[in-house]
This record gives sequence, C-alpha cells and structure tokens, in this order.
Amino acid sequence: MQPALLKSSDLGPLREIGGDDALDYTLVIGTFHFINRMADLLDIPAEALPKPLRRFEALRRLSVRLGSLLMARMDLANRVYPVSYKEALENIRPVLERSMGRALDNELLPLKSRPKLIEALQLALVERDVRSSLDRKTLARIHRVVEEGLPANIDEAEGFHDRPQDPVESFAFVGTRYAYRTTTDMIEALRQEGYDDIGILDLAIAVAEANQWARIHRLLGLDPALYYISPAPALTRPAVTLI
Repeated sequence: MQPALLKSSDLGPLREIGGDDALDYTLVIGTFHFINRMADLLDIPAEALPKPLRRFEALRRLSVRLGSLLMARMDLANRVYPVSYKEALENIRPVLERSMGRALDNELLPLKSRPKLIEALQLALVERDVRSSLDRKTLARIHRVVEEGLPANIDEAEGFHDRPQDPVESFAFVGTRYAYRTTTDMIEALRQEGYDDIGILDLAIAVAEANQWARIHRLLGLDPALYYISPAPALTRPAVTLI
C-alpha cells in the first residue's frame, strides 16, 4: 500500500531465510503489479470464462479443473540459470548504454548473484525501445508521473485525488494509484489525442512496466535511470478532475 517507501532493507528478513533467492521475489512482485495493471487498464476479465457464463457454477468448477490438469502436466522444477553475470552484463551493455547515453559502470553489481534479473531488465528495455510505438518524450512523461504518483500512504492508494488534465498523464496517474478506476471516458480521451488500439495498448504496457520497475529498483537498490527515461517537463498542476 506504500510502494513509494520501499527500500532494499525490506528484503532483509527474506534474505536471512532464503539468501540470494530473495532477489527473485522482487521480479515476482513486479510481475504481479504489471499483470494486474494491464488487466485493469484494459478491462481484461479476471477469469477465462466470459461474464455471461460465470453465473453457472458448474462451468466455473470445470474451468478450474481443466486449469489444474494443465498445471499438473507442466514441469515447474527450478533450474540452474545458464547465463553468468558477466555474460548477462555483456548482453545488456549495448542496449543499456544506448538507452542511458553513457557507459555502464557498476550499476548492476547488486544483481551479480542473479543474472536472470539482468536479462529481465534487458527484455523490458527492448520492449520499450524497439517494440513500443511511443516516443521517448511520452515515455519520459509516463515514468515521471508514475514515480510522482506512487502511493506513500494508504490514503494515496485508496482516496480521491486530483488527477492530471492531460489524458496520457491522467492514464498513468490512475494506473499507478488505482488502475481499477480506469474509465471508458479516459480511454476515449486517449483516442481523441490520436491513440488507436495499438497506441493505447502501448500506453498501458508503459504504465505497467514503470510500476513494475518502481518496485524493483527500490527493493534491489538500483539506479532508477537504468530503465526510466528522464527528465520531462514538470507535471501540470493543479488538476481539476476527481476520481
């Protein structure tokens, strides 16, 4: 409820129990927030069954049963990650240095025991810089709004607050504090700004990725600039719409 206050020492109790395995939990936490925001921002049903069919309990049980059978056939055993820290570092170096505009130093040293987290960051950078239709200025605005909007107390996560007038910044703000409150009017405002379905999808991915990174960089003690694009003009305030 207070992700703005997260810090690397919060992993301390888990590291006492699981050692460096606790670092993997940050990716689990970040992925959880990414998936939830994608579902809420784009109004993706929480269940596989269409809404009209959810009233039939037998079908609900059947879907759970089928899901259980599928999972039972999956091999979920832990495996040794085949890429070393040095290899992961060399793989991400050109992508990261091009993104940051400077040479990579020891910013990823906290991940030395978990090179898989370096690969996860590399994949996120490729998604952002290669596959997204959004320009860097728009991404920078989203990253800034996410950081500034990250809840620091319960009221900021649950209350009613002014949101930015700009449709993109409003989308990022709501997607950060309470993505489930995203409305069709907000989506229509994005369309009025010229965003088609792909553009809105890319906006949702950018907001979800930024929220994932906001938690990961705090828990791992990483430089936010490893993923965030900065800076952009200050957030326009005061805003006028309450949600």
